[in-house]
Amino acid sequence: MKSSEDTKAFVLEAFDTLFNRRDYAKAAEFWSENYIQHSAHIEPGRDGLFNLIRSLPDTLRYENAHVIAAGDYVMLHGRFSGHGRRRAWVAADIVRMEGGRLAEHWDVLQDEATAQESKSGLPMFGASFADPGSQPARRGEVSPLTHEQARNIVAPLYDALNQPALKDVAALLAKAANPDYKSYHTNDEWLTRDQLVEVFKMIGSSVPDLAWTIEDIQTYGDQIVVRGKATGTPAGEFWGAKPTGKSFNTMAIDIFTVKDGKLASAYHVENWIGALQQINK
Repeated sequence: MKSSEDTKAFVLEAFDTLFNRRDYAKAAEFWSENYIQHSAHIEPGRDGLFNLIRSLPDTLRYENAHVIAAGDYVMLHGRFSGHGRRRAWVAADIVRMEGGRLAEHWDVLQDEATAQESKSGLPMFGASFADPGSQPARRGEVSPLTHEQARNIVAPLYDALNQPALKDVAALLAKAANPDYKSYHTNDEWLTRDQLVEVFKMIGSSVPDLAWTIEDIQTYGDQIVVRGKATGTPAGEFWGAKPTGKSFNTMAIDIFTVKDGKLASAYHVENWIGALQQINK
């Protein structure tokens, strides 16, 4: 039978193996195949836990502040960060040991408070407050993007979509996107950054007053999701339609992936059918 110190070390190694090192084969040695999961946000069993971790960004990180062992039970006070949400989670995890492995689990999770939000004036985890919106990354990984970082990265691209005929579109896209940037308009077909420059110019020549605004922006690890609004009045042929003097107001969704501080790829959907219906009604 393990001592309490050995049990604590075993559980901490288990958490590090699964959450930080993402070594699922090794983690299976720590978690029982009959593992019972009481957490409300995780599917049942060991597979439910492992599949959840597989679905999370590579930046996921677990840090431990306190661990207590009493008989078959171990309680941990820790922080989960880098999971793609705006706030790190401060967690109280309770595990029951059986046969030398983790057999059952309960948890309580809470978004980590900032210094401004803490009525006690004390941090929920560790000796100091984390930066608002920030989450530590694993060694060698890029930290999840803050909203401010995301806006700064995508800003030149959307600047290029506002009256493109008056802008240096190539320079703006080069500022926003990597040279090997791929802009997917279907699940399989994509345009290069240089090809996208020509598309922006084409739209700008047809719709001189084109305006493209960011209505909402969300970040998930190294991904940025933008809900945009495009408005304008075509002065020339636009997607095969003759100008009628009428304007359009339509929505677009862009899902970007970031690499080395610039956009690496995008999947996007624009409601151009709706825009054409508006200018031809």
